[in-house]
Amino acid sequence: MTQSPPVTTMISGQIDLIEEVIASFPQKGRILDIGTGSGEAARRFHEAGWEVTATGFNMEAYLDHSSLPEGMRVIPDVDVCDAHQFEDGEFDAIWCAHVLEHVSNTGLALEELRRLLKPNGWLFVAVPPYKEQVVGGHVNSGWNLGSLIYVLADAGFALAEGRFIHYGYNIFGMAQRGPGKLPDGALRRANGDIEALAEAGRFPKGFNPGQGFWGRKHAVNWRWNRAPQQVPAPRKELAHPPEIAPMKIGFFVPWITMGKGGTENVGQMMANAMVARGHEVTIFTFDDKSAPSRWPLDDRIALVHLPEATDVPADQRMAIEVASRNLDLLVGLHMNRTMLRYVRCAHKVGLPLILSEHIDPRFPSWMGTFSPDEREVAMAGATLIHLLLDDFVDTLDPSIRGKARVIQNTVPEPATLADHGAVKERRTLLAVSRLVPRKNQAVTVEAFARLAKDFPDWQLQIVGDGQLRSRLETLVTTLEIQDQVQFAGEHDDVYPFYAAADLFVIPSLFEGFPLTLCEAMAHGLPSVGLALCSGVREQIRDGESGILCENDDVATLEAALRQLMSDQDARARMGLAARQTFLDRFSNDVIHSAWEELFDEARHMRHVRKAPDHATLMAVRLWEQVWGPITKNNAI
Repeated sequence: MTQSPPVTTMISGQIDLIEEVIASFPQKGRILDIGTGSGEAARRFHEAGWEVTATGFNMEAYLDHSSLPEGMRVIPDVDVCDAHQFEDGEFDAIWCAHVLEHVSNTGLALEELRRLLKPNGWLFVAVPPYKEQVVGGHVNSGWNLGSLIYVLADAGFALAEGRFIHYGYNIFGMAQRGPGKLPDGALRRANGDIEALAEAGRFPKGFNPGQGFWGRKHAVNWRWNRAPQQVPAPRKELAHPPEIAPMKIGFFVPWITMGKGGTENVGQMMANAMVARGHEVTIFTFDDKSAPSRWPLDDRIALVHLPEATDVPADQRMAIEVASRNLDLLVGLHMNRTMLRYVRCAHKVGLPLILSEHIDPRFPSWMGTFSPDEREVAMAGATLIHLLLDDFVDTLDPSIRGKARVIQNTVPEPATLADHGAVKERRTLLAVSRLVPRKNQAVTVEAFARLAKDFPDWQLQIVGDGQLRSRLETLVTTLEIQDQVQFAGEHDDVYPFYAAADLFVIPSLFEGFPLTLCEAMAHGLPSVGLALCSGVREQIRDGESGILCENDDVATLEAALRQLMSDQDARARMGLAARQTFLDRFSNDVIHSAWEELFDEARHMRHVRKAPDHATLMAVRLWEQVWGPITKNNAI
């Protein structure tokens, strides 16, 4: 007879989750440990003062050397889909760890768990993360955080005060019993169901999902009340984090002495913010002329000029300069193959490296400045990867997505906000943009041309410069709207334009996280943009802080602009909402703290980087001898 394989009695990270529940619910009560496994949860809850009922199938195979405490209520072989042994509302809480993956009818199981809970009772549930392997007994191949949240909301649990985390081998959540499922007909088991649940307030506070939302999140509303011991947790997840010790941070900001692009802007903001928080900062840039920074830098920041060349001697010089600074970590900002130089340098000097990408990741590939293969190699060499949007995480290979941390950008707090109650002879539709094709400003001009006669007291003001300026000026003349259109050119300080404006327009086709839109929101301006642009869609809440156009044509943009240009009350209401969104999500304090926590997390992640073993090296060399250089497309 074939001997059965041993059962799994302990799961990575589970003890910390048990202790977190105990720390978070000091009031205790009656708890059901369903699928008790090794008995670890039952024992710990019992020792903490909970009244525990333990149950499970084949319990003698799972219980380890320590038996369950004397006097604990134990009921074997309870079916999670039909727990008729228990009364309605019998328990204050249920611990259900790694049970649902064994259940064919998840909805029925969750309905039964709700029945067993008191009206304000809590479900503590853990399921395994998705995996490719098929495992005996697991009829559900796995979960991610988003799918667990969705399934619980659909089953009728209350998630508003819930907390969720992917920790160790656990997709874990805490949710209250809730009001039950939505009325019959409210959900169609099709597109629109997620939005219906969101409208009914069934998702966690601050969590705003929509169709196709990113499910592989690390945490939602999670804070550790008891610092975990089994798996290191980022400082930002601790309810009572220790102070961050001073760091020595090196930033690669490639052209801070030559240009005023978005990457350089973010680089100087990061550097200045970290110095203001007590850290020692060095900026490395590439400039043979050793020019000063074109962005204002704190006097305490050291600016190191590296050669513009990209050859071996230049890389050696870079490594020597970095090594001489005795840094704790490196942060490399860019969006092209320069990132590979950062990786080579970090590996040679043995420092943690954060690669910080500040654009839609697809754009460099389209432009031919950074192929997907090159990007993948660079990102694989990073300690952590800083991306701007959840949508961009999916552009990474699954093997490195765990390194990704999503943090948006911020902009300086304005001294003067837009005044929607001011009496003006002329109102202003504002566009702040480089005049290049992907910014799509010709659509703005054509849409405004259709509006100009109906709104003679409005002007279109375009702030910025670029290769398309003369073409746009010609278009304005052709459309005979030159009296209502002003090309203001490039300015070092664009904030006065926002403060004087009434409405902001950003018709970009793709952006990482447009700082101009963030600046408009900081000033309290409502905005109109395109829903197809990820970076715009991240910032504008359609109908709340502005309007997202579903199509990128002139007629759609015209209609959206007309709606707000003709309604001062709507502009004022949306402007207030835009300002509040900035304060809540993108303010200096929020983003600077997130950056600092990211740097601190990487600082503690010093990995030993080992060369591939001989067998791996020979296999690669043989493959390339036969088939040519290995790429993602021909690798196994």
